[in-house]
Amino acid sequence: MKVYNDPLDISVHQWLQLLKDPEVFRTEDIVLILTVYKQKDSKATGRQVAKLLNRVDHRGFNSQLGRLGRRIRKRLPGITFPQREDGTIRWWHIPFLGEEYRNQCFWQVRPELKEAVRLYEFEEETEQKEMFLMPEEQELDHMELYEGSKKLVAVNRYERNAKARQLCLSKYGYRCSVCDFDFEEFYGRIGKHFIEVHHLKPLSEINEEYKVNPFEDLRPVCPNCHAMLHKANVSIEELRRMISTRSLR
Repeated sequence: MKVYNDPLDISVHQWLQLLKDPEVFRTEDIVLILTVYKQKDSKATGRQVAKLLNRVDHRGFNSQLGRLGRRIRKRLPGITFPQREDGTIRWWHIPFLGEEYRNQCFWQVRPELKEAVRLYEFEEETEQKEMFLMPEEQELDHMELYEGSKKLVAVNRYERNAKARQLCLSKYGYRCSVCDFDFEEFYGRIGKHFIEVHHLKPLSEINEEYKVNPFEDLRPVCPNCHAMLHKANVSIEELRRMISTRSLR
């Protein structure tokens, strides 16, 4: 087994600033790092990440990490970056530690970057707390709620988590999982990237310790279907069947 654990003098604070800089970490880079970060031990192979993100294969990640690494080096010119024996920079090794065996290379988010991602997620969720809320959901945040209502607020919070939403949509796209409506197709440019996300986990299983998995727990839905899913308390498949039955009448 070959281990890649070269030290890198980038602090948690520096990583956090890089993550916040859209000229360095672009959306596709945030999605890639978050996808690895959310795996067990923040560790995954390129093939595993490609499958999670619905990519045909993982080879494109190498060039993506190369572009990201060059932007990081431009921002931090005084840093010594991991190098191969021939002196060239090992770009993927900037954000990741690595292990290579049995023809597989495992990426693991560097500890400093991992902590920066945790802080980044917390700040993003706090700053964007009011994003993607329907009017009735905004009102809920300012009401005194009792018993089961607390669970509804928990579901709303998980559904509107900005980074979980971003990861969900990177895998499933912007077409409604129930009725197949696409806002960009219907409205043109103003409808691009508009959709809501729905939480699949039953209310009875939601608690304060629960951590959302954007690939398993969330799906894109249009506002109409989203409202009906909550109103009828049915699954996406059940609502889809209900729509299909009505259309056959």
